[in-house]
Amino acid sequence: MKTLRLMRLAPAAAIAVAAIVALLVPGPASAAQDRALQTIVIDPGHGGLEVGAKGRFGNVEKDITLAIGLKLKARIEKDMGYEVVLTRDRDIDVSIENRAAIANNHKAAVFVSIHANGAIQKKAEGSETFFLSLNATDEETRRLAYLENNSTELQSRIDPSSEDDLMMILWDMAQNAYIKESSRLAEFVQMELDAMLGLRNRGVKQAPFKVLRGVACPAVLVEAAFLSNPDEEQKLASDAYQTRIAEAIYRGLTRFLRSRG
Repeated sequence: MKTLRLMRLAPAAAIAVAAIVALLVPGPASAAQDRALQTIVIDPGHGGLEVGAKGRFGNVEKDITLAIGLKLKARIEKDMGYEVVLTRDRDIDVSIENRAAIANNHKAAVFVSIHANGAIQKKAEGSETFFLSLNATDEETRRLAYLENNSTELQSRIDPSSEDDLMMILWDMAQNAYIKESSRLAEFVQMELDAMLGLRNRGVKQAPFKVLRGVACPAVLVEAAFLSNPDEEQKLASDAYQTRIAEAIYRGLTRFLRSRG
């Protein structure tokens, strides 16, 4: 009967349950499992019909995040010895819930979601890195999380009126076990972005991004620069600059993984 009840859970709740099971019920040790623990999941934001932010010169977020994600994957696999799984490796739609599920199914050691920022004010600038919190750092961060969480009509939405307390607890448990490590990962990545990109350092912040909830590993979301800023749009569209962004994230990941011993 318990199995039947679990099967009736909404997809989002089922992912949260799976994440908790991964935390609390370790399977038998094996060589295959050891290799799985050496997996990093990279999430190029948006994709398919969901283009994300748009720039004045016609560049769209989904293309830029995919380009950076592919470069980061190649960099990590070349020198770190980790397997890298992309939540998408082409221009396709992937729901927010499925992005978290991909990380958990591969027992990811780290999850990094890559984005390009957007704002009404064209002068908004800089890079910032986020880790999960139910409460946003400030009003601007709350707005950004709202836009990212509700940016696609294709994802399976969660009606707040239908969420029960158990589901919310499951979501929170899945990521709260890693909040301190996520914070440290965000600090390392942001330091490297600041060192390499020559942009305004907007710092490390917390926000309730759905893509980070339910991920059973240290997880961050990177906003590399503002696509809505014409100057930063041109940089983001540059192959060389995309490589610099990937390198900065790579260095941040390296520092974080070394700090874990």
